Parts: sequence; structure tokens; C-alpha cells
Amino acid sequence: MKKQPEVTEATREAFVNAFFQLAKRESIYKITIQEITDLAGYNRTTFYRYFQDVFALMEYAEDQLLQGIREALEPQHGEGQVGQRQFFEIVIRCFHENKERASILLSEQNRSHFLRRIRENVTHNVSRLGNDTPKKQVVRDIYFYGIFYALSINLQSRDALSDEDLLDMIQRLFESWYWPEMTENAGDPAPGPQ
Repeated sequence: MKKQPEVTEATREAFVNAFFQLAKRESIYKITIQEITDLAGYNRTTFYRYFQDVFALMEYAEDQLLQGIREALEPQHGEGQVGQRQFFEIVIRCFHENKERASILLSEQNRSHFLRRIRENVTHNVSRLGNDTPKKQVVRDIYFYGIFYALSINLQSRDALSDEDLLDMIQRLFESWYWPEMTENAGDPAPGPQ
């Protein structure tokens, strides 16, 4: 007998919520299936209907946040690509809307994994130039990983910069370093605030 989609989603979300409650108290790498099922009020068999292991659950939670970012970007770019400032405004807003989960996914112990997934799943929406050389790939990685690292630290800081200050800083970095490196020999002026 098949369960109704609402029941299936509610059960899956109960496991995800339990995972994040536990992650507030202990390392995500020490969380056990037993702890999750006890807190969620289900048994291990039910857990395994939804997730292979704790890491599959965490990837599902990451996918939810990434999907939220992609959905927020869709109406902004239609058939084109999103400007870098607009892209980071959307990402920051999505992080704030999901602050508790984003803080855990971007915590020191999980940050590199989640930043890699953001790069693979989301940054393709930002303007790119043709002729992707190895140098441009390195410049792009430094730029995006650096900014996402800064965003994750800022999200978790009590003395955080305002979103506007952070976006202004990103814009200056884009204009003074990223864009010149990406358009070297092309002579293209950096686009204004996007």
C-alpha cells in the first residue's frame, strides 16, 4: 500500500528536523541513526525507507537549501544569466530565511562539502565568459569559494557585517580583481552594479 505524499514528506521532514536539532548539540559526524529515530519518533526501518544513512539525510537537507536558491534565481534570470550582485543578494536572503539549517550546513566541519555542492549546483547561474581556460577556472574557484566562506562566517558571527556592506565588498572585489582577471586581454570594462 502506497502512502500519501503528504505523509511521506512529513515523515522525511521529521527525520531532517531531528538531525538539525541534534546538530545544534553535537558534531554532525557523531549523530547516529538511533538518535535521529528516537527524537523523530520513528524506528530504524522507517528511517531506511527514506535515507541510506545520516550522510544521505544531510545531502537531502543540502539539496533542499540548494533548491530554494535555484528557485529564487529562476524568476530573476529567465533565459539569461543573473548578475553577480543580484546572485549574492538572493543567496544571502536564502541563507537568512534558512539561517538555522544554513548555519549548520556551513559550519566549519561541513563547510567545504557544502560549498563544493553550491559551486556545482548554483554558481552556473552567474554570468560566465566563453573560453574557459584553466586560469579562469582557478580565478572563479578562488572568487566563489572565498565569498561563500566569508558569507558562512558572517552568517554565524554575532558581529556580522550588514548585508549591504557585504554586498558592497563583493562588488568591489568583482570590479577590482575578478572581472579584470576573467577578461584579461579582452579589454572589457567591468559591468556596473548588477
